[in-house]
Amino acid sequence: MFQFICVGKENKRKDLSPTFSPKKGGGFTVIELLAVIAIIGFLVGIVLTSTNSAKKEGEDMAVKTTLREIRNAGELYYNDSETYEGICDLSNTTLSDDGDFKRIKDYITEHNGADGIIGCKDDETGYAVISNLNLGDCWCIDSEGAGREVMLSADDCREELTTITCP
Repeated sequence: MFQFICVGKENKRKDLSPTFSPKKGGGFTVIELLAVIAIIGFLVGIVLTSTNSAKKEGEDMAVKTTLREIRNAGELYYNDSETYEGICDLSNTTLSDDGDFKRIKDYITEHNGADGIIGCKDDETGYAVISNLNLGDCWCIDSEGAGREVMLSADDCREELTTITCP
């Protein structure tokens, strides 16, 4: 058997573990902590902003989908009464409060922003319904099958709708 003997300087192991003792100058300074807090605050702000925008986009999609339901309800109404008159209220400014139209109106009002604007025009041959969206402009559907965004040039969407077809 062989035996190895080391001759020379003693190998000392240096301790590389961090120390946070105030006596040795370790730890974080107040400025470093403030910088980290500022960066975290900035990132939280970005996340909250994009979350809010995504929520509004989702609500706008729900409004558009619900407006499309008016087509089905309108055709059922026409099959029963052989006219489209009655889809809008008597003043011909918003959806009627009868049957499915009330449910659709309530849902759209709940999800289309603070104003809750729904415009409606009807006569015996057709109808058009318009609603504001959370992220601007309006969405319009009509009895001819149109479903499109309408750029807002007036104070509210109802002023954009002047006939029984989407502008």
